[in-house]
Amino acid sequence: MEPTGGHDDDHGRGGRAGGRRRPSPAVYRRRRLAVTVLVLLAVIALIIGAIALAGALGRGSDASAGGSPTQDTTAAPASEGPVGATGPATAAPTTATPSAGPTASPAQSASAQPSASPDGVCDPDDVVVEAGTDRPSYGPDDTVLLYLVVRNEGDTACTANVGTSQMEFLVTSGDERVFSSIDCQQASQDLERSIEPGADQRAEFEWPRNRSMPGCTAVEEEPGAGPYTVTTKLGLRSSSPVDFTLQ
Repeated sequence: MEPTGGHDDDHGRGGRAGGRRRPSPAVYRRRRLAVTVLVLLAVIALIIGAIALAGALGRGSDASAGGSPTQDTTAAPASEGPVGATGPATAAPTTATPSAGPTASPAQSASAQPSASPDGVCDPDDVVVEAGTDRPSYGPDDTVLLYLVVRNEGDTACTANVGTSQMEFLVTSGDERVFSSIDCQQASQDLERSIEPGADQRAEFEWPRNRSMPGCTAVEEEPGAGPYTVTTKLGLRSSSPVDFTLQ
């Protein structure tokens, strides 16, 4: 007979192999708890990431839309000197060589300052406006040169507007208005000058012996020989009339 011991050994090994213990319920609970914790951590991480992304996007949107509008403050350049008007019946006050152009620049006396200063504006009571001519009588071929003089008779230096926007040369004959330098003036300019006490500013004007009317209406008739009067104005200040004669 075959010995039965071998069967018993096999049976014992098989029983141990097939009879391994299954994990206890406590182990399963711990495993489920660990998985649950990991899932919760993952969800929390996703939520925090979403909040951070939303905040970054919001800041970027605010930065792109938060700039304040700017305004262009560049000013157009101004002309250097006073500019008179072009017109068929007039010239403009000038100290330069006579020309058909309308540029003007009041002459300054040696004691007057060349440009505006921080001094106060001249008191009208201290400003004296005078008219003048370079001769009392003019022949048929002579150039009629008229003057406008602005004098500061105050005690301190002050500034006055001596630009073409303020000045006028008016020629009359008796009660007849013959010519005005502003009749054909299409443009003008301010010119602030500082004038020392007792000093003056002077502008010259070559009258081309023509007539003019407001609005620059053409007048064909020319002034004839006889007595005339020139009056100059600067703003609200007027000079006394000065007589001269055309031969």
